[in-house]
Amino acid sequence: MTAAGSCRFALSPLPHITTDPQERRAAWRAIGIFLLLTAGLSAIFEILMGRVGAMTRLLVMGVMWCPGIAAILTSLILKRDVRAMPWRWGQARWIVAAWLLPACYGLAVYLPVWLLSLGGSGFGNPDTLAQWSQEVLGKGPTNLSGAMFYLFLLATLGVISSAANALGEEIGWRGFLVWEMRKVLPSWAVGLGSGLIWSVWHYPGILFANYNAGTGSHVLQLALFTASVASIGVVFAYFAFRTSSLWPAVILHASHNCFIQRVYTPLTTAGPGTHLYIDEFGCLLPVASIVLAAYFIRRAKAEGLA
Repeated sequence: MTAAGSCRFALSPLPHITTDPQERRAAWRAIGIFLLLTAGLSAIFEILMGRVGAMTRLLVMGVMWCPGIAAILTSLILKRDVRAMPWRWGQARWIVAAWLLPACYGLAVYLPVWLLSLGGSGFGNPDTLAQWSQEVLGKGPTNLSGAMFYLFLLATLGVISSAANALGEEIGWRGFLVWEMRKVLPSWAVGLGSGLIWSVWHYPGILFANYNAGTGSHVLQLALFTASVASIGVVFAYFAFRTSSLWPAVILHASHNCFIQRVYTPLTTAGPGTHLYIDEFGCLLPVASIVLAAYFIRRAKAEGLA
């Protein structure tokens, strides 16, 4: 690649709301094509997951890559250079921040659950600790040092592994969608709007497969999940706009999935009402997400990203 090509590849300046009717129509057209392609491609895997009744590994990978494939196809349909998307890696400090943030807000959500035994919960699920120990030391009595080493591997290599799936989504959501929406909406509306779309995209897995708490009202779970994901969409959009890169969002997404789904939830010894508080379908993660959204909306405004 030439030096000039490298420069163009690396720069994705933050767009401002356009008042030009033709440009606004073009942006809405791009959004519409992207959403239609995402829905159509995702439906293939969602129907299969509905038939199986479970989120199997390959079907999950398939559906998570649909937004990314849709973004690339939309660019080709509109005769845009795919290389113009925000592919650059960006500053390392934003990657580190994206990795640490879910660990921090996840701990803020789960600590009250553990300390106050909300829903009959407890900390240090012995089955989880035994499984973690056996993953690195083989069968035998639970070894706390072995379990902690496996936890370290989850927090590092586990996030890298999770990023392979998260990349498929983030090419679409934060590599394409938020940039088109920013041409017609303020950044806070982009964050909430893209987050709402992101949450609705998950509904088939919640309703027809096993991506849910497994008990309780689906209506309540949908409401809590939507509040959480729509709010956290503001944070993802902020990272994308602040860095002009999709990679911090990839790491943020991968870290969230890893810490919430593979660390904090498994570490929780569940009681009869634990599902009401923990994971992506409990009542505490939406609270944390709304607080984070409010913070990053204010920060975006102070930094001129609004």
